[in-house]
Amino acid sequence: TMTNDYSVDWNEEGAVFTIRRPAKFNAITRNVIAGLTEVLDDLEAGKGRSLIVMGEGEKAFCAGTDLSEASGLSPEQLDAKSDTARALFFRLYKSKVITIAAVNGLAFGGGLELAMSCMFRIAAPHATMSLPEVKLAVVPAYGGTQMLPVLVGRSHALDMMLTGRTVVRDEALRIGLINRLATADEDLLTQAQAYLRTMTCYSHSAITAICDCMDTAGGVATDA
Repeated sequence: TMTNDYSVDWNEEGAVFTIRRPAKFNAITRNVIAGLTEVLDDLEAGKGRSLIVMGEGEKAFCAGTDLSEASGLSPEQLDAKSDTARALFFRLYKSKVITIAAVNGLAFGGGLELAMSCMFRIAAPHATMSLPEVKLAVVPAYGGTQMLPVLVGRSHALDMMLTGRTVVRDEALRIGLINRLATADEDLLTQAQAYLRTMTCYSHSAITAICDCMDTAGGVATDA
């Protein structure tokens, strides 16, 4: 499937969802949210067991919500977009589908929240991450205030969110924001797929059971 905003490529393992708005730093539109929701519906209905999320081009994984789209929406439509994105990201976060964000550039605001919604993150050498909302006098609206502390702990999370600063890849790895470093000499998607296969080679039911046990034990970001 291909639309103006994204593409979905299915393979034997699952799907690759690519935001295709490089001129807009792959910012999130209502179309992107709808497309990703549809893919997750298909995966959870049994069409596949894995999902790789990425952005087109070398500059950006995703720069967050599309501000140019926002200028054309009513306050009610803006609230609805925010609520829909937040609900989708928490659904992704809790899903048993194995999800990897292939961070091929900057992941800012809602873009980092999308990456954090995935089970795992693999990052290109030039990847940078930020929740800059404080600079606009707003809060991360798509779940970042819950997901970031779960990944990196309270202190690192507050350090990022209260300064709005940009974190480079090596620091992101050190604090637990990303799981794997990709190398520059091979395509990021290829490396994300190889990472995925280190898990999909194992029993689907065992993986689901591990996720269930961990969720029952706690430590899950709550959508409250």
